[in-house]
Amino acid sequence: MKTTNKTPYEIRLDLLQLAFDILQSKAHADAGSRALAANSAGNAQDVILTSSPSTEDVIREAEKLNIFVSKAAHS
Repeated sequence: MKTTNKTPYEIRLDLLQLAFDILQSKAHADAGSRALAANSAGNAQDVILTSSPSTEDVIREAEKLNIFVSKAAHS
């Protein structure tokens, strides 16, 4: 594993980016599932596209990741 010395700001930025990516992937997967279900039911025009995750959701997810990483580092 590559070892780097990141500043706390860089670590927080990485956590925010990872949180955004996780939430965005979940949103795309959910939209894909809804589109598939709507298409199977013959209602393809009824699919509602998802928006990007909110800032609050990204911060909440990043905080969860930070708790996990911090706990793992101290174990």
